[in-house]
Amino acid sequence: MLAEGPGLVIFDALYGPGATIDAAPKLDLETNMDFLVPSNEMPALNSVISEMNIPAAATDGQKESAVENFFSGKFNYSLWQRPDKLATTNETSLTRFLLHSRSGHCEYFATATVLLLRELGIPACYAVGYAVHEASGSGYVVRERDAHAWCLVWDRQTQTWKDFDTTPASWVGIEGRRASFMQWFSDFWSWVGFEISKFRWGQSNLREYILWALVPVLALLLFQIIFRRGRKQRTQLKAGKSDAIISWPGLDSEFYLLETKLAARGVPRQSDEPLSGWLARALADPALKDLQRPLQELLRLHYGHRFDPRGLGGKERQALTREAKICLDVLSRME
Repeated sequence: MLAEGPGLVIFDALYGPGATIDAAPKLDLETNMDFLVPSNEMPALNSVISEMNIPAAATDGQKESAVENFFSGKFNYSLWQRPDKLATTNETSLTRFLLHSRSGHCEYFATATVLLLRELGIPACYAVGYAVHEASGSGYVVRERDAHAWCLVWDRQTQTWKDFDTTPASWVGIEGRRASFMQWFSDFWSWVGFEISKFRWGQSNLREYILWALVPVLALLLFQIIFRRGRKQRTQLKAGKSDAIISWPGLDSEFYLLETKLAARGVPRQSDEPLSGWLARALADPALKDLQRPLQELLRLHYGHRFDPRGLGGKERQALTREAKICLDVLSRME
């Protein structure tokens, strides 16, 4: 089978028992090509048929068994034909194979078997293909050296063509000796190329495998995020709430020290009371008359430091620290 395509051809070969798409042979010996025998091969064919001693009333099955036994008992497989001193110059290669060398490759056995069966009155034809025998995982590997030729013989009872191979089974092992010691590397490289072609032409499950492989990676990342967040929260809880919120902007303002100092004078700030309202209530004390303007300015600086996204400039931040310290000293002397 010869297939040409963009780089990858995937097909299913269906086979099984029963009738095939090949038509039945015509039983007319003169018009049916499945009975054709070249005249120059007839002398050698008749010679070996005589050697088989097949009874005249033999059935097709008996004739086929005689041919099979003839080749299995008197022939062997070889990759080439050696020169034969007994052969004459006008003899064909098939004649030399049948009468002298009795050694050759599958093409000799298939050709000789087809012509012998035809000469015996049995429709036969020549077939070529590959002998699939080397397992690889859940499939098989078919190599160039697995190319094979055999005979197809017509079964009159089942009305189907059936395989009839007389090549010695040793041919598989003999051909296997031609394998390179680097065959494993060649097989691996061929497999890589095949998988790349399947991926390129959308016939591979590689994308699905990649997606499944990403699942544990994503699960690990999610676990790391959740675990680290939980560990950070536990650490903050152990350190106390004040430590957990110390990073909020503006919480280092010195105004909070003033708030604590003023609250100690009996004017605590309510939980829902804004600083401005609480400060006005605290400054109602006549003793704090001189601190009203400085504390109002400090509140302005505190609001800027605490809530303004731009924060305070360097001079204003220093002023907040300095003025708050002065007010704290004044309140301390009032105690």
